[in-house]
Amino acid sequence: MAKRLYVGNLSFQVTEADLSELFAQVGSVDSVKLIT
Repeated sequence: MAKRLYVGNLSFQVTEADLSELFAQVGSVDSVKLIT
């Protein structure tokens, strides 16, 4: 299974916590890193 996932075209209001909460619904999230 993939260890990293790229998600593009996100709103500038999205936070790392938002993404972690969203993806935690389908599995374990070790870390989230937003690159701006």
